[in-house]
Amino acid sequence: MTPVLRRATAEDLPAVSAVDGRAFGYQHTPEDIEAVAKLWEPERFLLACDGEEIVGVAGSWDMTLTLPGGAPLPSPGVTWVAVAATHRRRGILRSLMTELHRGYLDDGLAVSMLTASEGTIYGRFGYGPATVERFARIERRRAVMRADVPDPGGVRYTDTDGARRHAAEVHRRWCRVQPGAVSRSEQWWDDLLLDPEWRRHGASPLFHLTHPDGYVSYRINQDDGTCRIRDFFAATGDAHVALWRLLLGLDLVETITVDDLALDDPLPFLLTDPRQVRTTGMPDGLWVRVLDVPAALSARRYAVETDVVLEVHDPFLDRGGRFRLRGGPDGATCEPTGATADVDVEIRALGSMLLGGHRASTLARAALVTGAVGRIDAAFTAEREPRFATHF
Repeated sequence: MTPVLRRATAEDLPAVSAVDGRAFGYQHTPEDIEAVAKLWEPERFLLACDGEEIVGVAGSWDMTLTLPGGAPLPSPGVTWVAVAATHRRRGILRSLMTELHRGYLDDGLAVSMLTASEGTIYGRFGYGPATVERFARIERRRAVMRADVPDPGGVRYTDTDGARRHAAEVHRRWCRVQPGAVSRSEQWWDDLLLDPEWRRHGASPLFHLTHPDGYVSYRINQDDGTCRIRDFFAATGDAHVALWRLLLGLDLVETITVDDLALDDPLPFLLTDPRQVRTTGMPDGLWVRVLDVPAALSARRYAVETDVVLEVHDPFLDRGGRFRLRGGPDGATCEPTGATADVDVEIRALGSMLLGGHRASTLARAALVTGAVGRIDAAFTAEREPRFATHF
């Protein structure tokens, strides 16, 4: 029997959780399902059903993505993509992704995004890796700020209620200036700040630090003296310095770990010994799919003035074509054209370039961009390295 696609209902959540858990190698607890139920919008999820059995799922969260220049674009955060091992190699994934993205096109969305469990899956659907995460480890006792770095002060501890009020506003401010930033709904914050024992994995409850322009949450594992930073957002340079100064002064902490230190974070240069910030991993982070080329490219700003004709190739959704992009630091337009193309670009490469995290010249060396690459190389860079900071 060929599986039939349908929209999920609220009653499907336990079965969907089981499909997702088996695909990713874990079992959702009743507490997991109860927490997810507060976030889950079943109408945003597609199910593949073999009779009464759910054998595939794909859906999205309702989010926005910040482009270079600060424009927030509505962008579904594709998630929970899974097919039962008993039903692989039957085209179920392609059917789910096709129907899901057809809906995004019908809704007039310009981009979609996801985080990938495997790097081989999503390129065929037009997604390209757009950000790089940086895992870092800091030896606290040796990480000393330079004597000439001012101490802005202003850091205070707060409880969960105080964090709930403060963190969401700081995050919104941070999103306005950070390429790649992903929005968080009120329900998302409610879930993030839940702190039951089963989420701690042997570490402490969450501690919350606030600054008028910043926010940090962290846990401490007393067994090995590790401080694990969960969230770090600073909307100003003073907040960044003040929060790190406090973290580096925590007693009974030997090591600080952070899983999303920005590639251009100035922390190493604030220290007397920059080597005390050690990069322990650099996996891909957010993957981006351009759905509407003119809308997406018109929404962002460009580092330098450019006037170029792009030939975009999109075999999955057939949304490519030839487009004239005229843009710069103050704005941009992009529209279909019949003019001769200057640059040929694969749709997945356009996704990798959109946030400024990967240069056209790099992608050209991988044969994903060809032609007069110099016409767009500098233009697509961004003032900041993209950072998304919200896993989904």
